[in-house]
Amino acid sequence: MQSISLVPNEPRSATLHFAAGIPGFPHLRTFTLVRWGSEDSPFLAMTADGDPDVGFVVVSPFLYYPEYEFDLDDATSERLGICSADDVQVLCIITLHDRPEQATANLLGPIVINVRNGEACQTVLPHAIYSVQTPLARAA
Repeated sequence: MQSISLVPNEPRSATLHFAAGIPGFPHLRTFTLVRWGSEDSPFLAMTADGDPDVGFVVVSPFLYYPEYEFDLDDATSERLGICSADDVQVLCIITLHDRPEQATANLLGPIVINVRNGEACQTVLPHAIYSVQTPLARAA
């Protein structure tokens, strides 16, 4: 097990490959990651290639929860080709609501990306310390 407790990597545009898709969308394997909002926005849009109706707003959880950490299992590290913490970018999916201060982050199911090869997966953490609806406003 690798303990993942990183400072946020600079969000970058990228093409991501999810070998097994993501939960709820197993047939979608390739996503494009681009900045969402202004040039200095920490948010990214992750859109499915080939299906413009499927997209997510994502952000580094460390910007809102610097203490966020989890163990990345060896099988996931191997599948993504992760050799060191420098290879890893972690993002979480944001759920937008009617008002910006109601936005929540899915800290229970982080997206783990190997920044060197673009391989990615959404992993579901085996413990309930984190929630799929963690408020961003409280943390900011």
